[in-house]
Formats: sequence, structure tokens, C-alpha cells
Amino acid sequence: MRNAEIAWSFYQIADLLDFKGEEFFKTRAYRRAARTIIGLQRPVAELYASGELKNVSGIGKNIIAKIGEMLVSGECQLHRKLKQEIPASLLDLMALPGIGPKRAKLLYERLGVTTLAELEQAARVKKVRDLPGMGTKTEQGIIQDIGRLKKKTHRLPLGVARELAAELSEYLGQLAAVQKATVTGDIRRWAELAHSVDILAVARNREDAEDIIEAFIIHPVLVEVLWREHGRVRAASRWGVPVELVVVNEDQYWLALLWTTGSKYHLRRLQLLAWQRGWRLDLFRLISRHSGQAAIVDSEEAIYRLLGLQYVVPELRENNGEISAASGGTLPRLVELPDIRGDLHVHTNWSDGMSSIEEMALRAREMGYTYIAVTDHSPNLKIARGLSPEKLLEQFEKIRVLNRQLEDFYIFTGVEVDILAEGKLDHMDDVLAQADVVVASIHSGFKQDRDTITKRIIAAIKNEHVDIIGHPTGRLLGHREPYDVDVEEIIEFAARYNKVLEINASPDRLDLNDFYVQLARESGVRVAINTDAHDLRRMDEMVYGVSVARRAWLEQQHVVNTLPLSDLLNVLHG
Repeated sequence: MRNAEIAWSFYQIADLLDFKGEEFFKTRAYRRAARTIIGLQRPVAELYASGELKNVSGIGKNIIAKIGEMLVSGECQLHRKLKQEIPASLLDLMALPGIGPKRAKLLYERLGVTTLAELEQAARVKKVRDLPGMGTKTEQGIIQDIGRLKKKTHRLPLGVARELAAELSEYLGQLAAVQKATVTGDIRRWAELAHSVDILAVARNREDAEDIIEAFIIHPVLVEVLWREHGRVRAASRWGVPVELVVVNEDQYWLALLWTTGSKYHLRRLQLLAWQRGWRLDLFRLISRHSGQAAIVDSEEAIYRLLGLQYVVPELRENNGEISAASGGTLPRLVELPDIRGDLHVHTNWSDGMSSIEEMALRAREMGYTYIAVTDHSPNLKIARGLSPEKLLEQFEKIRVLNRQLEDFYIFTGVEVDILAEGKLDHMDDVLAQADVVVASIHSGFKQDRDTITKRIIAAIKNEHVDIIGHPTGRLLGHREPYDVDVEEIIEFAARYNKVLEINASPDRLDLNDFYVQLARESGVRVAINTDAHDLRRMDEMVYGVSVARRAWLEQQHVVNTLPLSDLLNVLHG
């Protein structure tokens, strides 16, 4: 057995022991052994035969004994026993993004779920959301992820693609033969849908490339090799989207990083520019057409410099005018994650969120924010336990009390008010007038015609109390198409009434998309980048919304929640 195969057996043992509820130190020992074995420079079989394995840190007598069993029979008794005790289909549950062994156990014990089909059914009848640590977002994510597995889609939403890429690149980074592994392609450019998962690995030695590929293609998430050549392999993943690995030497890294990041049309423009300047550019080389000498570069910035360009960040490499701007030195200083000072759309356990107001505020402070807006749902959204006017005003009073206790941090009172099917808002004006932040969103009537839905949103824009239009097209990437709405008309009215449009940073939404955000920028409409977080973990998804803004060429001044608190208050109440 090869090192990677033994390591994967130990990883699976750890997952199965976690599922059974074994003590943490036991599962940790198997995971530590797996990581150690992946990183060994010599075959485990050789070290075992020579007796040197006992000198390897992280591998004790118990692990050595199990390695001996595997080398003799191809499997150890503990692994075989665990697989007999625990239905094999539960491993499929554990492999879903965000599930893992502990949540799989919870689903199994509380709901009797053993298969993906049973889990999907439980989610569809809304049984998952009531389990500890779950909620509506987790439930919706389960339905979407299982749907993608069924469809074997050839495009993955950015969030899922990044999880898959992180798992594969982390695995590669543990291999002794790999100096470093970098995620490239659509994911590095933060494209909303990834057509493939692309990874670039640097081999420690020139002769290691094929060994790295051999170790890579046995990863459990890969199901079939589609094609292979020296230093490159393309495989199908369990999700259907292809995964491509390129292995290079250290001196080829920067050019290979540029090339594998793309996009294809950006690279074509660079090739043309390089040719005009006397160079030939391809995957591994930038060569003088006159002398045949290769350029020596130590960064992507150096490559762009040689071509007479400003450095173009990956998010802009879409052949959307970035080459001309870089040639003229006029690329913008794009908004960055540290520029964000607060989140203006989050939910708490007063409606369908998982955490209290205090917990959400504390997490926001830990992230370096100076403010946050609590925007729980309005009463029409019964599935989300929307707040009645009385309950909402009670929440406002609690927030005011908290604000008197907090220093250097402010909680905005707010609400995500439904835009109802007939165009009215789901709270009366006298209630909305008492909120600091009103986010107006559509959550029903998605099948109405274009004119009707557009008029509903325009009516909300005209309401003097509405500040932000939330997730304006209602899409769920890979799951639900946008409703039929005239977004250009929405942008025109937002400009006329000085309203803010949202970039919903949830990787399932990314709504508005980068094209419409560019139109908003050109129209003088500012955006708010919000997470719509329903739990503490999802507050970290702000980076996805920032990526949309960067792909749309936004600078700090285009985003309202980069403003200091006093300036934002003037915008909202001005």
C-alpha cells in the first residue's frame, strides 16, 4: 500500500470514531498519524520493514501495529469493524460540505437519517432546522448540495468550489514532495461559478512530479482520471466538476500561476502584448523572440512590469478593459476586506437566526467592525418566525439598552421587511420610521411577471423609510434562477431616490452580480456589502461579497459600509 492509501484509511477511521462519539484524543491520534504519513519522504512499507517507523514522531505502537496489518492484508481489523458497525452510506453524509462526522451522528440519532436520500427528505420537510447547531441556512444548503450531487453539474458555486479546492490543496501541501500548492483558475479570480477546480503545485525535486500526481488521483473526492500528461492531470470529482492539477518546478511557478489563473481572454491579450514587445508567453515561459533567452521573474508583478503594465489583480482578469487601464496606469484601488467597517444585514434568534444579538455584536467586534445592523424578518415570512410590530419594537428597545452599555461599537436597529406580492411593505410606515436600517426584500411571488416584480421593488424604493434593497434578483446559485426583474430599471430608480443596493455576500447568492454592480457604479448608486448571516460562522462570508465588488471595479467610496459610523448615520438619516 502507498503512503496516501494508508493515510486515507486513518482519516476514515478517525471520522468513524468521531461518529461513534469516541474520546477526542483517540481520533486526534489517527488524524495526526495520517498527516504524518502523508508528509513522509520515504514509503511507509520501507520504514516499517526496517523498524525505523518507531522513530517517526506522531506514530506510536498502536498505529504501527495497524500499519503492519494494512501492509499484510490491505486493511486493519479496526477499520473493517467500524465499517461493519456504521452504514457505509453515512460516509456520504459526512462528505457533504459543512456536515462531517458529528453532524452526521446528530442526524442519524435524532432523525434516523442514514442515506443522502433520507437526509434530503428530512431537509425538505423542515426537520433539520430544529436540530442543535443547524438552522434554515444549513437545511437549505443540504438540499442544494445533494441536488448538485444528483445533477453532477459541471459548474459549482464559488463557496462549494472553494471548499473542495481547500481540501485538495491542503492534502497536496502535506505531501513531502510538494513545496507548496496554490488554488488558481476560476476560484482565484473569484468567479461566481467555477467550471473547474485548478491547483498548481511546486515539486521539491524535478523527478517528483509523477509521484505527486499518483498520490493526488487516489484522493477519495476524485472518481475518474479524464486525461493525463507529464506534470498535468485532469480528473472528475464526486461533484461532477473537473479538477486539474499542474505540477511545476520552482523556477516555473510565477508564469504557471499567471497562466493557470486565466481568464483565457485576458491571457490572449497578454500574449498579444508580449509579442508586440518582443516576447513569447506561454504556460511555463516568457522568452525573448530575438535572443531566445527566458525572462527570470520572481512575482506576477514582475511579469506585468515586463509587459509595461500595472499589476492586475486576479479578480479583474476578465478582458473587461483591465489591460488598457493597466497600460495607462489608471487601474483603481479596489475595495478590500479590511475596508469593511460593519455588516448591515444579519439575523438573530429573535427570528430565524442561531445566535443572540449580543453574540452577533461580539463577533462583529472581534472582526474589527464598529457597527452592525440587526435586521430580523417581518411577520409575513412565517417560516422564518418573522417579528410582529410589537415584537420588533421590543427588540429595538433591547438594542438601545445594549448600545448604552457598549463602548466604541454601535448596533443599528433594523428590519428586513418583505416586499409583499401586491407591492406593499410588511410593516406600517410608523414602525419602519423607528428603525435605523430598513432592508426591503422579496421572499415570495417569484413567478410573477417581469413588470409586476419590477414595480414591487420600485414601490419599495419610493418608500422614504427604505434604505437598502436586499438580494435584488432573488437568485440562489445552482439552485434557483433570478426572478424576472428589470434590474436596469431598479438601478435607475435607486439612483433617482438615493437608495442603496445590496451585494448579498452569501456564496449561495452573490446578488447583485458583478455586471449589475458595475451598472450601479456607473449610475452613481452605492452598494452595501452584507452577509445576511444567520449564524456566527456565516459572518465570515463577507469576503465573498467583497470579491463581487472587486470584480465590479468598486473602490472604497462606492460601498456605504466602509464609512465611519458618523458618516453612515448621515447617509441613512440624511
